Amino acid sequence: MVRLAKFTETQFIESAIDLAAQCGVKAVSMSAIAGKTGAPIGSIYHRFDSRGTILAHAWLRVKTDFRQEVASRWQCGDSWNAVVGLLDWCRRKPVYARFLMLDDDAWIVDASLSLEMLAALETEQAELDACFEHCALALQGKVDAEAVAPMLRFILIDGPVAIVKPYLTNNQPIPACVDVILRASHDAVRGWANRTN
Repeated sequence: MVRLAKFTETQFIESAIDLAAQCGVKAVSMSAIAGKTGAPIGSIYHRFDSRGTILAHAWLRVKTDFRQEVASRWQCGDSWNAVVGLLDWCRRKPVYARFLMLDDDAWIVDASLSLEMLAALETEQAELDACFEHCALALQGKVDAEAVAPMLRFILIDGPVAIVKPYLTNNQPIPACVDVILRASHDAVRGWANRTN
């Protein structure tokens, strides 16, 4: 009779995401993940050879989810729809959002990572960058060419992150006024960019 695994890779990855989102990356250790899941530490090492590997899997999972649910909206050039998508994602998946907004992602590149994992991380980043580029291309001719990239970075990422991060960090719901503020900011910046054309 085949014995089914009591704990899954997904459980360990999700625990790593939750620990990092709540307490910072330094709090993520194999023993902390074991404590959170109730699994023997050997069960984690059976699936992941290092802390760096499990963090890389966590990063890949969250970034892929963000690309599929949020950045995919960037591609058509409807920047407000993209902001709405980000707000919706942050509200539905606050732990993922907190994880993605950790101050420094340099910890992801670990010397112990396999070439396969490094390639997967690079591919995911390239796909995310491509979504941004599609949005920029969709706005060509509508917005001053020099203003496109900084404008998009501000209205799609920097502005929304700046306003939602304090709520996420403090485990508070993102209030409806944030949507209104971001809409006003979005329209003002898009209006400015259109006038510079």
